[in-house]
Amino acid sequence: MSTSKELQRLQLLNYTKANGEELVGLSVELAEDPSGGVQVRVLMDSNVVSGVTVVPLRQGGCCD
Repeated sequence: MSTSKELQRLQLLNYTKANGEELVGLSVELAEDPSGGVQVRVLMDSNVVSGVTVVPLRQGGCCD
């Protein structure tokens, strides 16, 4: 992530409609939280993505 405090949007999944129009199916927005950390917002097209699950990241070895 850059040092800018501006909102960043990452497109993770795009798709093309039958008429050739390209649309975003899934993207993530990241912004610095004034109280520390990062705010994350997930944007999804329900025609493409059936659901989003947030799972805590496990750091460390494979067999804790």
